[in-house]
Amino acid sequence: MDSMTSVGVPVVAVFAALALALVFICVNLPWNDSNPPKIEGTIPLLSNSYQFMTDKKGFLERIKNALNKHELVTINLGGKVFYMTTKPENVQAMFRSQQEMTSDVFILGVMEHIWGMSKEELQMFRADKSGRSKTPLPGTENTPDAQRVWAGHHHVYAEYLSRTKPVLYLATAFSEKLMNMLCAKYHPGEWHTVRLNRLFRRDIGELALTTFIGTRIMELQPGFMDCVSEFETIAHNLVWGLPKWMNPYPWKVRKRFHAMTASYLESAWETFDWDGPDADSDWEPNFGSRVSRELAKWMKTTLKPETAAGLMAAFVIGIDANAMAIALWAFMEVVKAPSLFQALKDEVADAFVADVKTGTKSLNIRSLVSLPLLQSVYTEALRMHVSVIITREVHQPTVISRYRISNGSVIQAPSSVSHYDEKVWGTDEHGASEFWGQRHLKYSESKDASGGIHQQPTFSMAGRSRSYYPYGGGVSMCPGRHFAKYEIMIILAVLTTNFEVDFVRWTNADGTTSDRPAENDSRFFGVVAMPPDRDMEVRWRRV
Repeated sequence: MDSMTSVGVPVVAVFAALALALVFICVNLPWNDSNPPKIEGTIPLLSNSYQFMTDKKGFLERIKNALNKHELVTINLGGKVFYMTTKPENVQAMFRSQQEMTSDVFILGVMEHIWGMSKEELQMFRADKSGRSKTPLPGTENTPDAQRVWAGHHHVYAEYLSRTKPVLYLATAFSEKLMNMLCAKYHPGEWHTVRLNRLFRRDIGELALTTFIGTRIMELQPGFMDCVSEFETIAHNLVWGLPKWMNPYPWKVRKRFHAMTASYLESAWETFDWDGPDADSDWEPNFGSRVSRELAKWMKTTLKPETAAGLMAAFVIGIDANAMAIALWAFMEVVKAPSLFQALKDEVADAFVADVKTGTKSLNIRSLVSLPLLQSVYTEALRMHVSVIITREVHQPTVISRYRISNGSVIQAPSSVSHYDEKVWGTDEHGASEFWGQRHLKYSESKDASGGIHQQPTFSMAGRSRSYYPYGGGVSMCPGRHFAKYEIMIILAVLTTNFEVDFVRWTNADGTTSDRPAENDSRFFGVVAMPPDRDMEVRWRRV
């Protein structure tokens, strides 16, 4: 896959926008000895913001260098002061808090720019201070249920996407679809040349989507997967709220994508029989899974139709973009290391169970997700290829690394700094910037039936979990993380078990040979999982 040049933002327009922002935003922070060290820009108040929007990789490298020296630093972005930290104690404090610090400031930005939420709806969410849990936060106990919009939204995911039973159902359905698709497409013994990006992003990605949102949307919108892929490449431009006049293309894509999800929701509502036998089913073709159906019900009573379409679009991206990017990276890394491929193939074999009568194999999902090497490969892929900036707004004065942080301040923790910390993750043989599939294993001696001594691996984060947060943390932690884990592990298990694979070459998006292996796509630094910026071509045959 080519290094996919982002839609450019004219330099003059960027500086003009920042200059306008400075007119309206007043910053009154006394820079003295009581404040953390400040990351200066070449051009005060401008260059930091410009680099953040146009070169996130370089921006985060500067943050990393500063945080290697200090527990807490400040930086001015667009006229507002941000605090940055990756000290584990500070990050965990950000996750624990529900009243002193919240993630609402970031999520409201997503609601406005990705969902397209109206000002009235945004104010409805801002006014709700009762939290996301079933029990309102202290001091908000009298909030009417109808006004507890955060909790209503959170409840759908907590009930139908975080519990073991619905997740296992979805994972089992996905694994069956995946094996059926591969069996139909690739016959045993036949060699095929395959470009992995298209296979994962289109073929396997569509299976994941229809598992969640049903098959009707593919019938209504034949070009839906193309639009999903296009939206994924521009969503990060929308997150930061650049006005349409600066870069209109992302907004045009958003409009087209929202129109598709709006049509899907309208058709599903008209077709679905809410009094019929499917009302409580685990899956049906209109809405798909129970979580999608319950989300549609909540949106119907809470949001405008236009906003509901935007939320459904964000839901689709959440299903498809992050997990597929990590699954693709993990498989690429395994293919690059034949010994790791074979070790993983040997390990996952025990998780496949053959039907006594038909001989058809199925996956024991519970057994699969407990396998130590598979867990280690999964964890390493997330560590290497997810870059999110945890964001919390301070609502009550607090103390971080001995500094007093005032009300209204914003604190951020960039995961890519924590995840690449040599002191935490590096070893003498394998640096933190290297993918090492066995990094999260520890070994102990065990005896077999004949008395032989073996090194038994177990999965272990060995006290490093506080420096690992690919899904965020706290009450706003990614609700789809459980299915994403199962999905990624299922893909790895099915492909390594069913195919003999030979690496051919790295390619650009146009199919030409690349002069280097894939790297993280720098456009996605600080936003989501970072897909590879090159494709891998392989030859494989089903065994």
